[in-house]
Amino acid sequence: MVVSLEMVLPGVAGYWIDRRLNIIFPVFLLMGLVGGCIGGVWHLMRLTRIDARHDDRDGKRDSTRE
Repeated sequence: MVVSLEMVLPGVAGYWIDRRLNIIFPVFLLMGLVGGCIGGVWHLMRLTRIDARHDDRDGKRDSTRE
């Protein structure tokens, strides 16, 4: 849920800024969507890396990695 909000909310904020400033081309919307997607994917990768470290410590190694 957090990762999806990280991806969507910057785009919503960019849309709001574009409307507030009466900008015809959605500059801030696009910047928000791109930045949100990059941040969301980075956060998702970080979460999966942390989860994998916890599995390795618990001795739950995947047999396909060996």
